[in-house]
Amino acid sequence: MNSSVIDQLEAFLKKRDWTTTRLAAATIRTSFKAPRGTMYPLVATHEGEWVKLAVVPLGRLPPDLVKAENLYGQLLRWNGELMFARFSLDEDGDVILSVEFPVDDLDESEIGDALDVLTFYANKYGPEIRAIIA
Repeated sequence: MNSSVIDQLEAFLKKRDWTTTRLAAATIRTSFKAPRGTMYPLVATHEGEWVKLAVVPLGRLPPDLVKAENLYGQLLRWNGELMFARFSLDEDGDVILSVEFPVDDLDESEIGDALDVLTFYANKYGPEIRAIIA
């Protein structure tokens, strides 16, 4: 690879008219609009041999313990059903939807597939997550 992985990701996104912001040498931020019109923030990071594309946040952990437990359980169930993606929570209580893949064979097709997966699952599960935490 002649350019950095993040440079390649940024070029791919810009070629498709996505606006990006460089947060660090190995991190960019952008957003995408799901078919239902919701805007989702997307962060791309490169660490070692891996690239991670993450919708952060897809939602936030509710302070209500019953709602939080319902969200935990639902995220675990969905993780058992998801293909190529996963849900997680960060230290701030943000619900994250992410895809990780090795950089060895990074190409536009792989990036496009990862973005398609995130768009599909964000659109499918985002409204349900918002309903659980409401």
